[in-house]
Amino acid sequence: MGIWSILEKDENAELINNVERELRSDRTSGATEFLSRFMYLKTNPESRVIEPFELYASAVKVLMEKKTLGSDSYTVAMQYGEEIYSAMFPFGEKTPYFEELCTIFLEMFDRDGVVFRKLFNATIYDLFNDKYNFMKWIRCIVGKPEAGFIEAYISPYATEARVYFLDEIPFTANLINVTKKLQVSADKQAVYDEELGKLRRMSGIYDVNEATLLEAVRKIQAAEVLHDRVSELIKFVEERVSILDATSRNSVLEVKSSCEDEVKKAKYELGIIDEKLKAAYDATVNEQKQVVLYEKKKLLDDTFAEAEERLSQLKQAAEKTINTVKLEMPEGITEIKLDTKQTVATTNVQPSASGINVVKNTSKPGSSGYNDTISSAADYLNAYNDYANIYEPQVAAEDNDVEIPDVNPLLDETRSFSERLGEAMKKKQYMVAMGEHFHKMFDDVLIAVMENSNPYLIGPSGCGKTFMVSQISRILGMDFIDIGYINEEYDILGFQTANGGYSRPNFYRCYKYGKIAFCDELDNGNSRATVKLNSFLSNLKDASYSFPNGENVRRHPNFRIIGAGNTDGNGADSNYNSREKIEESVQQRFTPIYIGYDNEVEKKILADYPDWYSFLVLFRMATDEWGRNNYGDAPGIITTRDATRIKKYRDNNSFDMEKILEYEFIQTKDITYLAFIENHIRKNIAGYGNASTIFNAFSSMINSRRG
Repeated sequence: MGIWSILEKDENAELINNVERELRSDRTSGATEFLSRFMYLKTNPESRVIEPFELYASAVKVLMEKKTLGSDSYTVAMQYGEEIYSAMFPFGEKTPYFEELCTIFLEMFDRDGVVFRKLFNATIYDLFNDKYNFMKWIRCIVGKPEAGFIEAYISPYATEARVYFLDEIPFTANLINVTKKLQVSADKQAVYDEELGKLRRMSGIYDVNEATLLEAVRKIQAAEVLHDRVSELIKFVEERVSILDATSRNSVLEVKSSCEDEVKKAKYELGIIDEKLKAAYDATVNEQKQVVLYEKKKLLDDTFAEAEERLSQLKQAAEKTINTVKLEMPEGITEIKLDTKQTVATTNVQPSASGINVVKNTSKPGSSGYNDTISSAADYLNAYNDYANIYEPQVAAEDNDVEIPDVNPLLDETRSFSERLGEAMKKKQYMVAMGEHFHKMFDDVLIAVMENSNPYLIGPSGCGKTFMVSQISRILGMDFIDIGYINEEYDILGFQTANGGYSRPNFYRCYKYGKIAFCDELDNGNSRATVKLNSFLSNLKDASYSFPNGENVRRHPNFRIIGAGNTDGNGADSNYNSREKIEESVQQRFTPIYIGYDNEVEKKILADYPDWYSFLVLFRMATDEWGRNNYGDAPGIITTRDATRIKKYRDNNSFDMEKILEYEFIQTKDITYLAFIENHIRKNIAGYGNASTIFNAFSSMINSRRG
């Protein structure tokens, strides 16, 4: 016996002993009675139904841990469990997939499980190859169904319905759906008959009697008579069309000739107008050049005149100072002269009467004495700039690469909201006139931004969330910066660098200079770091924040935060399984707005290709139906971004129809899923006849993939 076998045997023995101890600690009569049964089976293997005995002990442990039943019901529950075991394990421990089935068997002892509600049905259980699907069906049953409900309706329905499904997953979904309908319906037999009828009709089985056949024959005969009449009418119409065609051809030639003459005339007149416009444009440009040159000369003359006047004042002040110094000059200093030509102040010093040696000093340009070598206003201005660069205090200006802008007129809350919204809508109307498309939820998001409500845009990938934010920034006349998802706090706050500097994040720039901070994929970031946004979502008018560089930055009135994500912020779903739950305090500070796909936007994008738009609508209808049937989101949905790509392929003739279908609609999708899509489109193609050519190609590609 290997070491692992010994360890496993010890674990099983420990499990059985623990259950025995817990039963002994329960002093109720029911537990005492069941303890006797437990000890009997422990010592008498030939009387056991459930083998190995540790599986029996594990089931008892689940009952005790989950508090599924009172201790007085352990005996009844385990007897029912023995019945289930006999159905699930016909060959005992040699039953195929024994380990996996043991997991399902123990799950049946959970609270509200199979044992508690006595829901096990061997007939239905045998219909499933994957027994986990049986458990999915069990979980859909609400409460304890009425007695005999499963045996009377569900079991016979499941037995007959199973033959209509090749795939077990659609069968499971159908059985769950029918079970729910039967539970809530007052007329269960009617629901039973209706659902089975649907399955038969889907498989091409119809109840046809003699009366129905006779009625069909009568309708066929009537249709043949009508066909003959229509054929005669078509012949008559064809004759009339041929006459009209000949007439219209002559008219077209006449109209074409007349139009060509008018076009030539119009081109000639437009050429004359174009020449006149060019001449007027050149004259206007020359006139404006003369005005600019005159203003420039006048500005320079005024500047130099002012500088000369200032220089004269400075010279007068200097002479006055020198004269004052002369009067107070001590003995030995004989002359101070200001040269008006070179404006060099010199001091001549003579030996004093007392014999003290006095040094003669003449200040020159570049020495430490007074120096004024300014000969013109321009030299004066340059000298002043040099002086300022050297002697004036040098203050390190922070962020002087960007000026703090004024309050945006459309965000200025001192104005009425209706007036501001009206101006924004005028800009939107202009953009629409220029051919731009807007999502149906655009106005709501714009209002939320103008009201400073921190909108959180919820929508699947490719529905146009980022493009909508760019449209809002253009209407408001503001920059927006996509700061991406937030992984660490320094994505918002920045950080001190190793050399003592400060790395400014984009979020800092938005907060200080009044930009839109777009937090895309907010549900894909680090929820602990995202909580730091709370400090900036309060939207108080005089709010400020002290960033890691020590600067206390005041919130700019134009600053806005827009979040976006593929989920509602409550964690992963079937399509976006890596998303985290956004912390509740952050969610409460955002205004959630669901975006979704807008068929009208896609209709405008594909206006030149209505057949592709119709096929896109049919495909999306099919994916929506698949999601309803399978209680989840469909994979491989078609997005607004895909519609834009299709338009580009068609405009450039880069991909043909088959390549577009392969890359945008078929590739990476399961054949069962594609077959469902094809079948659903086939049922609805009559209402979208212009997409029939694309659908036929799509159907042919699906059939070839089936092999």
